[in-house]
Amino acid sequence: MNIAEYNTDSEYVAALRTGGLSRDRATDSLYRRDSKKAVSTLQRYVGYNSSQHDEVRDLAQDAFVVMVEKICGKGYNDGSLLHFWIGIAKGLLRNKVKRDARMNLTDDPMQFDGKDVESPESIMISQQQREFLDSKLDLIGEKCKRVLMMWARGYSMREITLELDFSSETMTRKTKFKCKQKLIVLFENVNFEF
Repeated sequence: MNIAEYNTDSEYVAALRTGGLSRDRATDSLYRRDSKKAVSTLQRYVGYNSSQHDEVRDLAQDAFVVMVEKICGKGYNDGSLLHFWIGIAKGLLRNKVKRDARMNLTDDPMQFDGKDVESPESIMISQQQREFLDSKLDLIGEKCKRVLMMWARGYSMREITLELDFSSETMTRKTKFKCKQKLIVLFENVNFEF
């Protein structure tokens, strides 16, 4: 992938909004193009010291994800993508500081209500549900699974056709429809209460 594939921020925005393979390529290219600048700007903003390197990098990555979601959801109009990214990161940081300031820490374990801790039972149930869903997806076959996963990620029928070597987009649409119907049949009468 060549960063020079996109010359302007508006080309990145167009590719991100297109979805599918174009979105994947633009996301990768944009991150590689601007991540060092974003991280160094954020380091200066927080008064960087070496112990904060991972935190700043994590903040930049979280902000990047939010930025891509906003662009794809038409929450971005114009301007520098780098400045948009940094602005989102600063907003996330301000929210984190506010949350941390409101936190009331206690050393008394009897005062801990446990509301924010996921119980072992709920972890086990969600794991069982994931395993159940995976087993159902395995029943429809690998090709169907790939078609539906690509379709769910926003790939166009043309991109799926090319990626999975279908003879035509019409054949891809028919396959997607049949695979979706197979999955619907497998999930009839399914109750997720374990």
